[in-house]
Amino acid sequence: MVAQKGWAKMGLLKAGVIGAGSIGDVHLSGYASAKRDAVVWAICDTNLKRLEEMGEKYGVPSVRRYRDYRRMLENEPLDVVSICTPNVYHFEQARAAIERGIATLVEKPMTLRLEDARALVHLAKRVGVKTMVAFSHRFVRMNMAAKRLLERGDLGTPFMIRVRYAHGGPYPGWAQSDWFYKRRYAGGGALLDMGIHAIDICQYLIGPIHSVAAEVKTLRKPIEVDDNAVMALDFAPKKCLGMIECGWTSPPGFAGIELYGDEGTLILDLINGPKWLRGKQTPDGATQFRPAKLAVPKGPSHWPLQMAQWIRYVRGKSVIETLPTLEDGLTSLRIALAAMDSARTGKRVTIKR
Repeated sequence: MVAQKGWAKMGLLKAGVIGAGSIGDVHLSGYASAKRDAVVWAICDTNLKRLEEMGEKYGVPSVRRYRDYRRMLENEPLDVVSICTPNVYHFEQARAAIERGIATLVEKPMTLRLEDARALVHLAKRVGVKTMVAFSHRFVRMNMAAKRLLERGDLGTPFMIRVRYAHGGPYPGWAQSDWFYKRRYAGGGALLDMGIHAIDICQYLIGPIHSVAAEVKTLRKPIEVDDNAVMALDFAPKKCLGMIECGWTSPPGFAGIELYGDEGTLILDLINGPKWLRGKQTPDGATQFRPAKLAVPKGPSHWPLQMAQWIRYVRGKSVIETLPTLEDGLTSLRIALAAMDSARTGKRVTIKR
C-alpha cells in the first residue's frame, strides 16, 4: 500500500524502522516518544530474536513484524521510515521507501557509491518526499550553540578546526554483529563510521571543504577495513584549515571539536563540556584572553533531539535547526571517498562539486 500524501493533516504518523539493532533502537525510541505525533507501526529485521525483542519492547503486533523490508513497505500504510541497516543496504531500501512516497530518514553513510547517492537525491526531488540523513552530531546542543556563535562572528574569522571522534570500536558492545568490520557490508571502517560525522560537522560549522589529504590505515584490529584515519582539510577560498582524527582503537581521551578564530578559542569537549576563551594574540606574542560562557540550551541529548526534529519536519511543524539533507549526505560521502583515494595515491584530492 502506498502512503497517502495527506499524511500530515490529522492523526499519528505511522512509522516503520528497517534494522532493529542498536541504532535502530534509537530511532524506535524516538518515534515511540513522540506520542502526539507518531506511533511505531512496523519493524523489520532479518535477526528473528532481535525482531521479537524490539517488537515486544515497542508494542508492535506480530503481524507487523517483518523479516523482508519489501513486504513491510508493500503491506503497511507507512508515513515515515528509518533505514538503520548495514551500509551496503541503505541505497536499495531508501530507494524503495522514497519511490512509495514515504518520508525517509537514512543512517550515515547514506550509500556506499556516489552514483547511488546522486540517484537518491534526484529521486527524492522527483517524488517530492521529505528526507534526511542521520548526522546526529549536528544535534549536540553545544555544537548548535557553536554554530550560532560563529554566525554572530563572536569567534572572529575561524582559521582552524580540529575534530577528534574516536572510541574502542562498535563491536562488541554496540553493534549486534561484526558487520562493521567487513568490507562487503560496511564499505569502509572508522572513516565511513566516525569520520563521515566529522566531515559533516566541519562543513556545518565552517563551510564547503575544497580539498583533502588523508592517511587511512588498519593499525591494531585484525579486520578487513580501516580502524584509524587522519584527514587534513582545506576550506579555500576561506583562509581556514582543518584536521580530523577518527578511530576505533582509542582509549579514553579527548573527543570533540576545537575551533580557533581571530578573536578566540572554543573547545567543544563531549565529556567535559564547552570552554570558550575570548580575545586576541598580538603580533608581539602578548595574549589578551578572558574566559566566556557558551550559552548551551538545556534539553534532550542529540539522538532524541534528532528524532524529535525529524518528526516535526515530517509533520510540517517548525524545527530549530537546518536538518541534514540528502545533498549533505552526498557531499560528505564524496569527501570521505576522496580521503580514501588520497590515502591510496599519496596525493591531495580536490573535491569536485
